[in-house]
Amino acid sequence: MLIATTAEQITSSSRVHIALVDEFIQLAQNRIDGQNDPFVRESLADLLSTLREERSGYLDLLNAAMPVKAA
Repeated sequence: MLIATTAEQITSSSRVHIALVDEFIQLAQNRIDGQNDPFVRESLADLLSTLREERSGYLDLLNAAMPVKAA
């Protein structure tokens, strides 16, 4: 039972993190679209890349937790 509870918590937390990172990604993209300074655009593009990597990590965690929950 403890494993199922932990998997549920990981799943729930990962979903919240993914949603929040999605909001940050959209915000960063909007700022890039409205930016004329090439240096700032590049800096924000780097941030966007980092956010996408973070999202991918949370998605991996979510996918890893789901089979445990089903067992």
